[in-house]
Amino acid sequence: MSRLRFYILSIGVFLLASLSMGDTLESIRHSSTTASGTTWTVEIFPQSLAVNAYPEDTNITVRISSGQKGLGTVTDFSHDLSDEGIVFSWKLPERHLTVRIELIENTLTSEFIQDASISDTQSLTWPIIENTDAIQGYILPFFEGSYVPKDDATWQDFLSKRGPINTTAGLSMPFWGLDLGDRTLTYILTNPFNNKILFSKTEASALGMQVSHTFTPNWKEKKYGVRLSLGEASPVEPAKQYRRWLQQNGEFVSFAEKIKQTPEAEKLLGAAHAYLWGGKMISQYDVTDWKTFASRLSRGSNERAAETIEGHIFSRLNIETQNAIREIAQSDHPSNYVRRVVSRAISRQLERPNFYNPTAWIGIPLMPEAEKLLFRNPATLSPTELYRRNCLLLYAAFSNMLRHPNEWGDGLSVKLLERFAKNGLDRLWLGADSWQDGFRHPTAVAKARELGYLVGPYDSYHSIHHPNEKNTWETAQFDLSLYESGGIVNADGTKSGGFKKKGYHLSPLVAQPYVEDRVNGILTQMPTDFNSWFIDCDAYGELFDDYAPSHPATQLDDMNARLARMAWIRDTHAMVIGSEGGSAYAAGTIHFAHGMMTPVIGWSDPDMKDKASPYYIGGYWPPEAPAIHVKQVPLKEHYFYLYYDPRFRLPLYQIVFHDSVVTTHHWGYSSLKFTNAVETVALLELLYNVPPLYHLNTARFAKHKDWIKQHYAFFSPLHRQIGGKAMTDFEWLTEDKLVQRTMFADTVEMFANFGTESFEDKKVVVSGRSVVARWLETGKVEAFSVTP
Repeated sequence: MSRLRFYILSIGVFLLASLSMGDTLESIRHSSTTASGTTWTVEIFPQSLAVNAYPEDTNITVRISSGQKGLGTVTDFSHDLSDEGIVFSWKLPERHLTVRIELIENTLTSEFIQDASISDTQSLTWPIIENTDAIQGYILPFFEGSYVPKDDATWQDFLSKRGPINTTAGLSMPFWGLDLGDRTLTYILTNPFNNKILFSKTEASALGMQVSHTFTPNWKEKKYGVRLSLGEASPVEPAKQYRRWLQQNGEFVSFAEKIKQTPEAEKLLGAAHAYLWGGKMISQYDVTDWKTFASRLSRGSNERAAETIEGHIFSRLNIETQNAIREIAQSDHPSNYVRRVVSRAISRQLERPNFYNPTAWIGIPLMPEAEKLLFRNPATLSPTELYRRNCLLLYAAFSNMLRHPNEWGDGLSVKLLERFAKNGLDRLWLGADSWQDGFRHPTAVAKARELGYLVGPYDSYHSIHHPNEKNTWETAQFDLSLYESGGIVNADGTKSGGFKKKGYHLSPLVAQPYVEDRVNGILTQMPTDFNSWFIDCDAYGELFDDYAPSHPATQLDDMNARLARMAWIRDTHAMVIGSEGGSAYAAGTIHFAHGMMTPVIGWSDPDMKDKASPYYIGGYWPPEAPAIHVKQVPLKEHYFYLYYDPRFRLPLYQIVFHDSVVTTHHWGYSSLKFTNAVETVALLELLYNVPPLYHLNTARFAKHKDWIKQHYAFFSPLHRQIGGKAMTDFEWLTEDKLVQRTMFADTVEMFANFGTESFEDKKVVVSGRSVVARWLETGKVEAFSVTP
C-alpha cells in the first residue's frame, strides 16, 4: 500500500498544483491524474472525463471512456487517500456537476451528482466507449444474454439502427462487459434509472456505444454512477461481478428463501409452463352426440316449439349459428369449425343472467344443486354461481348428449388435466387467459391443485381505459374516477398513452386499492382459489416519471409501487407470483418470469403481421386456439441469428439469478412457435436448465404430446434437483462455439452440442444436436437428443 499511496500522491499533487496556480483552461486541458490498484493503473482526465486503464503485465490500453468537449472549467479538485484506496473529486460548475471517482483495489466507481438547486432537465453522457484494438466483443444482458463480436456486420447494423435503449426495459440487468481477450471489463450502473444506451457504427465499420443519464427535476438526490472492474477472461464474468455486487449490497434473494416464505413456489421446480386455451363454458369435446344434440336444437326453429327448451335456446342464436346447427344435424362427421361455432355461441348464452326461462324447463328434472341456485335472486349470484346454475340447467335438458359440467372446457378442463397426469406430467405451471376461466371451470382449478399443479390467471394494471371504450380488455377496466385521475402524466403535461396507444398508463401509486379489490373479489367468488398469479408488465422494465400533481413519482417510486403490489398478492394470498420479462429490479420479489429466454421479436416487422407472408405469426382468432400463440411458422434467418444462434447466446441472467427466479420464454414466442428454432430452443433450455413454455388445448396437446413428454422426462427430474441451485460457470468448448458447457453448484455439469459432429473430451461424449448431463459426484451421464 505504501508504493500505491506514494504513486497516487505524486501524480495527484501535480494536478492540484496545476489547477491551484490559476492556469488557463487550455494549459490544463490535457492534465491527468493516475492511480494504481491491485490489477491495473487508471488514468483520469478531469477536464474531458476521459478514463484509461492499463492492466498489469500487459502493453494494452483500455479506454474506459473517451473524452468529450464542452464540459467547462474544472474547479475544486481534491483527493482523499486511505488504506483502502483513493477518492478524487472535482466540480464542473458550468454543468452543475460534482464528479467523484473512487479506486479501491481493482474496482473503479464513478459518481456524478447534479446540484440540487437545478430545476430543469439535463443530461450527461458517460461513458463513451469507442472501438479500440483491445476490445474483441461486447457482453450484453439483452434478455438472457448476448455476445456481440465487435466486427460482426449483422450485429453492428442491428444495434446501430435500434436507437436509444432504455436500461431498465432494454437490458435485463444494469450492466455490460467488454471482452478484452485475456480479461473482461465490467460496467455496472449503480443508478439504473433514466439511462439510455446508444450504439453507433463508424465509417470504418467499428462498433461503439455511449450511455447517457438524464437528471430529472423530480428527484431529490440527483446521482448517476458506474462501477467498473477488471475480471477474468470469461464471457459470463460481468454477470458474476454483478451477482457479487448484489450479494454485497444485500439485494439478492435466493429461491430457497422464497420457498420458505411461499411454500407453493417449490412446485415450480421441475414444472413445464403452459397457457391453456379454449376456456369458454362448453367446448366441442363436451358434446358426446353432436348429431342428436343438433337435431334437437334445430327443432327450436319451429314456431310451435317457442316455449320449449329447444326453442328457448335456438331463438337466441344468430343466423350463422342456426345454420351451423342445421349442418351438424344433417352430417355424420361435422367439421371442427361448425362445432366450434355452436359451442362458442352456447357458451355465450350460458353466461347470461336470463338464460333460465321457467316455462322452457317445465317437466325437466333438476339436481338439488341447480334447484338451490334457482331459488336465489339471479342478481345475488356471483359469476361462478351464475355460470354453474346455467350449466346444470343445460345438462339437465340434454344429459344423454353431454358430459357432466364438471368436465366441461377445453384447455382448463378436468379431462385435459387428467390427460397431462396420465402422460407423466406431474408438475406444471398452468396459465389461464382470464380469471373468468376460473369462474367457468372451478372444478378444473380444484383438479389442478389436487394434481399438484400451479394454476393462475393473467392480470395487468399497466393500462387504464375509459369505461365506455369499445375495443377494451378486462384488465384495463376500473372506473371513471380512476380513468380521469389515475393516468401517468408526462413532463409536458400530457398523459402517457397506454399499450397500443389506447387509454393511459396507470399510476401504480394510486392503483393499489383497485388491485386489492380485484384480487380479493376474484378469490372470494372461487370455490377453490388459484395458487399462482401472473401480472403483465410489472417486471418488464418500463418505468415512468410521473408529473401528476396528485400522484407524482420518480421511476424509483414507480418501481417500488409495482413491486409492492406483487408482494401484496404473493404474501396476502400465499401466491406464486410471476411477471413479464423478469428485470433485475424485480428478481427479489417474483418467483417466475416469462420473457427472459425469448423476448418479444420483430414487434414492428410488417412481414410478421402480413397474412400473405410465410412469417405471419397469426391473429387472435379463434378464441379456442389463437393463431398468434399456437400457429407454428418459420422465423426469419436474421432474427434467428440475433435471438437463437448459440454462438451469440450467453446465460448471463442464469449466472446471476438461476437460484432466485425461474424463467422461460415470452408467451408470444413459446418453445414450439418457430419451426426452424424448435430444436435449438430445446437444447438451450436444457443447457441453461430453464423450463419450456407451451400453448395447449386438447388438440394441441395431442399434436405435440410425444415431444413434450420426451423433453419433460429429461428436464423435470433434473430441474427438481438443480433448479434452485446457482449456475456457477459457462464456457465455449470449441472454437466455433457450438459446443458449450454450464455448471450448477457442485452437482451437475451440462454439455450442449449445437453442431452435427460428435464432440468428445476426457469426461464425456456429446453427439451432434444433443445435451448431456453429468453428475460430478458419481460420474453418471444422461443424454437428450433432438435428432429423431
